[in-house]
Amino acid sequence: MSQPDDPYDLVGVAEIAVALAVGRAHADVISRYRGFPEPVVVRDRIRLWCRRDVEVWLDTNRPGWRIPPKT
Repeated sequence: MSQPDDPYDLVGVAEIAVALAVGRAHADVISRYRGFPEPVVVRDRIRLWCRRDVEVWLDTNRPGWRIPPKT
C-alpha cells in the first residue's frame, strides 16, 4: 500500500463505480476482492484508497476499464 503523493488523490467506492461504469454496490464488492489494495483511510462509514494503487489493480485485474464506453 502506498501513500498518495497528493493527499487529496484518494478515491472512494463512488469513484471506483464511475471508473468501471458499474453500480456503487458492485464497486463495493470489487473493493473487497482478494488482492485489492488496502484503504489508506478507514472510518465508520468510509474507506478511501490511493488512486494510483486502485488504477494499478484495475489495470491488472480489469483490463479495458480505461476504454471509454461507446455512445
